[in-house]
Amino acid sequence: MSLLDRGGRPTLADMLEKMTFSPTRGSIELNGARMVLARATFGVDLQDELVRRFGEREAMVLMLRLGYRSGREDAEFVRRAWPNLDVGDAFTAGTRLHMVTGTVRVETMHNDFDFRNDRFSGDFLWHESVEATEYQRRHGRATKPVCWAQTGYAAGYASVFFRKLILYKEVSCAAMGDKACRVVGKTVDDWGRDDPFVRMFLEEVLVTKAESLPRFDREESGGTTADAARIEDLIVAPVRRDLERIAEHRLNALVTGPDGSGRFAVANWLKAKRFRTAELHNVHGASPALPEVLQKISQALAKGAAGGQVLVIDAPESLPDPLQIDLLRLMRSAQARPEKFLLVGISTASPPQLQRQGGLRAELFYALSTACLAMPPLDDRPEDIEALATALLARSAQHGAGAAPVLSDGALEVLRNFRWPGNLPQLEQTVRRAALMAETPGLITAADIHAATSDQATPVPDAAGPASQPEDDRIDQLWRELHPLLQQGQTLDQIVSALEHRALAEAGGNTSAAARQLGLTRAKLDYRLNRKRD
Repeated sequence: MSLLDRGGRPTLADMLEKMTFSPTRGSIELNGARMVLARATFGVDLQDELVRRFGEREAMVLMLRLGYRSGREDAEFVRRAWPNLDVGDAFTAGTRLHMVTGTVRVETMHNDFDFRNDRFSGDFLWHESVEATEYQRRHGRATKPVCWAQTGYAAGYASVFFRKLILYKEVSCAAMGDKACRVVGKTVDDWGRDDPFVRMFLEEVLVTKAESLPRFDREESGGTTADAARIEDLIVAPVRRDLERIAEHRLNALVTGPDGSGRFAVANWLKAKRFRTAELHNVHGASPALPEVLQKISQALAKGAAGGQVLVIDAPESLPDPLQIDLLRLMRSAQARPEKFLLVGISTASPPQLQRQGGLRAELFYALSTACLAMPPLDDRPEDIEALATALLARSAQHGAGAAPVLSDGALEVLRNFRWPGNLPQLEQTVRRAALMAETPGLITAADIHAATSDQATPVPDAAGPASQPEDDRIDQLWRELHPLLQQGQTLDQIVSALEHRALAEAGGNTSAAARQLGLTRAKLDYRLNRKRD
């Protein structure tokens, strides 16, 4: 047996058989998927530019993230392209795919996996790693491992096959003078969540920050499920880190927040993360259809139906007491195992308010509130406005014949500074209306946004909050507090700078969170902080 025929299916020979080179058409395909033949220097060029532009840590995070996404996409590609594969063969095909694309030659030292029990440990040698080889050729010997994209790729590919996140660490690297690169893979729990690399992966690599959220260009406006998934990723970004943990531990969830803030997108995200296929039941707590829904779910679980059952209850506090008892009985049943059943409560009331109202039985309240997520209003997410508005326009364009219009810088500035009491639905209505009224086809300007919002009422502040205080009174109060500091010789710039740094400290160094507290965009706060350093 030749080396090309060794290993599980698809073997290297199988992959080569499915490789099609069509120079006259300008395409290379692997079993129908478009590939690109590029010089190996491209990767190190990208890494160098990212380090130069953002610094080494941010560059590593970005390369890990890109590798992770590529790995997940390749795992799904293998599943689609060879649908009858044994799951173990599909899992190990990642190493062969890495080899056939010229990325690295993989030597397996140890590979132990149990999909049913989410158990995995692996130890691999990477020979002729393209990242290590090209780095050393250009820069000489490295002081730390440099195969960032390949490490992220391995994590992304492996994680598709488990209900737990799989992470790899590069423990030795050829760029450092080692004979070969060596990577070790384990579940995130086996590594330990206090491990610095694990924390970075969870908090930075997997969490898509507003400034690096997916772009929705004109070419991406086709009506695909991927577009919908990207929009959901944008919507749930403020709670993404907590969502990952809830999904990993298979918990039920209580999602609170104002209407239109994206609570149902959170439920959909959890459904997609928890189950490959699932039936979603969305019902109001006071709906007369709820008993029938509970019975349908119970029957599906008892029959062992394929896929999961997801019950989303809007306003669980309005559930009649007998139905709360029925729901608790369903949750306690042997069939309602976490791998088969997910309950998500959606409410505008916070957990303390739900407790005070007394509408929920204590047992049901505690079952739901083990995992609580609070979706912020859109007014608290000014740094996300551009990505959300662009994505909503792209989704709207899917239903028409044209491409999604572009938002000018002026239009984006207006959107960021506008008040959004109606949250996401109001934003979507505004940008769609502006696109309809735009004087220049394909371009939405600040004037178009003003025209689209000219008849929208100014939001009324909460009478119970500080905003109910008259504007003049608040200015007088602020002046009384600041005047002694000015009298002592402090300048207004010094006071503002102190407030900016206080907000940054309270946000734990998170510039985006600090900017939200100050009512600024991330870019504006970055500019102000950098200007003061200079």
